[in-house]
Amino acid sequence: MRRLFFALFLALPLMACGQPAGLKVENVWTRDTIGSSANAAVYMTITAPAADRLIAASSPVANRTDLMTMEGGASATGMAYVEAIDLPANTAVSLAPSGLHVWLADLKQPLTAGQTFPLVLEFENAGQREVIVSVIAPNAMAPMSGM
Repeated sequence: MRRLFFALFLALPLMACGQPAGLKVENVWTRDTIGSSANAAVYMTITAPAADRLIAASSPVANRTDLMTMEGGASATGMAYVEAIDLPANTAVSLAPSGLHVWLADLKQPLTAGQTFPLVLEFENAGQREVIVSVIAPNAMAPMSGM
């Protein structure tokens, strides 16, 4: 019986190595709201170990939070609401200025460079994850994955 427990004890580190890494949300940021802007877009990079979907978001700094995309990409002909953002397994999905983003509508106060605030992301399979959003200056370079 002791041999069985000893064998299981030795196998635990090997079993842990085979488990996939957890969901990663990196480089979460938005820009300083200039003037009286009551809205802001939040960007980030999400990598899920298994296929998942971002289905909602919320933050105490805004009265409404939506998932959106820029229509027309870089030419930005407008924005459209999306019900969810698909996250293929082991593929980094970028929410970026010319595409997908989390939209904060009816901000409760202006966002100021250097400030941070919480954002709760809700995933179909991974559940809720709270991340911290960094507010950067309007002319600052956006954070990049891996930096």
